[in-house]
Amino acid sequence: MSLKIKWMGWANFVVESGKEVIAFDPFFESDKKADVIFISHGHPDHCDKQAIESLKNENTVFVTNNSVAKQMNFGDVSVLNTGDKKKIRNLNVEAVYAYNLNIPNHQKGVDTGFIVEFGGKRIYHTGDSDLTDEMKNVKNIDVLFLPVGGTFTMGTDMGLEAIKSIKPKIVIPMHYGEIDVVFGGEKMHLKLDADVGAFKKKVESETATKVFVVKPGQEIEIN
Repeated sequence: MSLKIKWMGWANFVVESGKEVIAFDPFFESDKKADVIFISHGHPDHCDKQAIESLKNENTVFVTNNSVAKQMNFGDVSVLNTGDKKKIRNLNVEAVYAYNLNIPNHQKGVDTGFIVEFGGKRIYHTGDSDLTDEMKNVKNIDVLFLPVGGTFTMGTDMGLEAIKSIKPKIVIPMHYGEIDVVFGGEKMHLKLDADVGAFKKKVESETATKVFVVKPGQEIEIN
């Protein structure tokens, strides 16, 4: 079965398979309603309230970690902390480590990445993470949503090493570009530069992985 994947921008994806829709780290408003929404951590660039309102309906299930579940009033929440595995609707879901190695922004055991079996594919959304020892052991991934912007996550060099370890079939770079966001009541403009064109060429010359560089709001279909 094919997947329709729309990169909304930043770390926000909306993925469709048949009539089912899932979303990751909502930040931009969507014209689709999601059956399941995954939230890796509580920073506002990953769980924007207006984006969530645009995505949810009365039957939406939220999947997140205990830290986020305590601070947000989502309604129907399935809490998965690192290492947890659970069947949610018809999805097999695993929560995995997502953390920084040298800065305190994302700490081990607090944030989560998600591996989701959806539409016959294994999708891995890393969350905001560097290349960790745990990530190196993840295998059999069809589609990898990988941060490449640096500063708060890995950059393109570490991203290449992540791909060499995980060996996914497809990678879509994320968490780069420019956004405006409010942190703790303060408006901030975030700009993370990444030469994703050069990244694509390097990955595809050194590995068997295919890189799809998409624009914010662009949808691709994979079989």
